[in-house]
Amino acid sequence: MFDLSRLAAANLVAQIDYHESLGSTSDRAQELAASGAAALPLLVLAERQTAGRGRGANRWFAAEGALTFSLVLSAPPDQLPPHRWPEVALVAGLAVCEALQSLVPASVLQVKWPNDVYLAGRKICGILSESLPGWRDRLVVGIGVNVNNSVQRSERTGDGEPETAELRRIATALIDHDGLPRDLTATLVSTLDHFDRRWTELLTGGFAPLAVAYRQRCFLTGKTVMIQQPGGATLVGMCRGIDDDGVLGMRTFAGEQRVRSGSVLRWE
Repeated sequence: MFDLSRLAAANLVAQIDYHESLGSTSDRAQELAASGAAALPLLVLAERQTAGRGRGANRWFAAEGALTFSLVLSAPPDQLPPHRWPEVALVAGLAVCEALQSLVPASVLQVKWPNDVYLAGRKICGILSESLPGWRDRLVVGIGVNVNNSVQRSERTGDGEPETAELRRIATALIDHDGLPRDLTATLVSTLDHFDRRWTELLTGGFAPLAVAYRQRCFLTGKTVMIQQPGGATLVGMCRGIDDDGVLGMRTFAGEQRVRSGSVLRWE
């Protein structure tokens, strides 16, 4: 169980919407944000998420012991215009990396553009940043972190889905990494604190001051990657890292390319 009083004391949070079980924290966050009545930033939190969403048709493995939550944020257009919203997922990934690093200080934590966090080469966190229809100054950021929900010992990938070797190959949890259970409240408080700092920096100074920290943790730099761009076209080339605008640089046969959004299909 989460300690809601500790969470309420976090600098970032103005209101908490808590559930023992919920289909999707991001769906609930969208619903509350659309009403216009919620105090922001709003934290939507579930002990168990049964229908978590990733990008596109992806689902998020969220057995008991996972940390699953969504934030509704106020994004003033003069500080963060809509064309810069992709930067929010980058900032969230960096914040999660920094929060988890304190729990596994000797391990390698990296951000995989545009919305994942990797621990020792395996995915430990997924992030979904979404706009709110009809609003130009609100965003919903959903975050799922595998903490005490063992991926390696799981029997199922989700409700009604058979287990797959692929999940074990690509994913991990903190408890799989070192066998130590974590206090979910403390893990969430740390994540919120790191996000609060990075979010404030983004609003006040843009992405450029954060780019150095992101580049140091960029999982794809130096790898040959295939990216599916909006509209379905694919791009293959060597990743050259993130620039000061949060854009991925690619060296392709056609020359240098800058990619602001897309899905990474594979890398090597």
